[in-house]
Amino acid sequence: MENKYQEKVDKEVIEIINPIRNNWDNFTEKELEIFLKKIGNICRDETSLLRKNILSDNELAKDLLEIGDKYNNNSKILIEIISSINNMNKRYGLEITDDIFKFLITQTKNKKVNFYVSIFITELPQFASYAHKWDYIMSIPNIAPKEKSINTFYRIINDNINNIPDRYKIDAIKIFDKTLLNSNLHETTVKKYSKIIIELIES
Repeated sequence: MENKYQEKVDKEVIEIINPIRNNWDNFTEKELEIFLKKIGNICRDETSLLRKNILSDNELAKDLLEIGDKYNNNSKILIEIISSINNMNKRYGLEITDDIFKFLITQTKNKKVNFYVSIFITELPQFASYAHKWDYIMSIPNIAPKEKSINTFYRIINDNINNIPDRYKIDAIKIFDKTLLNSNLHETTVKKYSKIIIELIES
């Protein structure tokens, strides 16, 4: 069984990873969409130690950034790159370099891909010293799809309840108050949003 899985990983490296690492600029935009979709699937697949050296490789990450910079108007390519970086970091320990962080910050201005950035950028070490971090956090509920982004916003506020500057607490309370006006919310969601409003008032 282990040998079969090793064969699978070896095939991924030969047919998908190496072409991107060595020859990505020889492929057409459409071909890159296909390759990056496959890389995204590999990153989302069951976590395996056999992939660790491959998917924690900063050289591969650099190639992904170069592709993203060249095709910065192709949302399909950008979404796969952003999602792959997220999974490479969380599941395989890819170091988030300053170049990666700058790339992600640039993508927050792209409405078609900002949602995928917002899911994890606030957890990165560089975000703690990002000058506009709270303005960005407060913008998250407005990112489409809003019904998912409000959950991301709740998680971030809940994780940072004791570190929120006072002027942003008021804005956060207003956001949750407005969300509670939605009659389609599940009872559990209503309770947790109501609870965090109280915590924000008391903190």
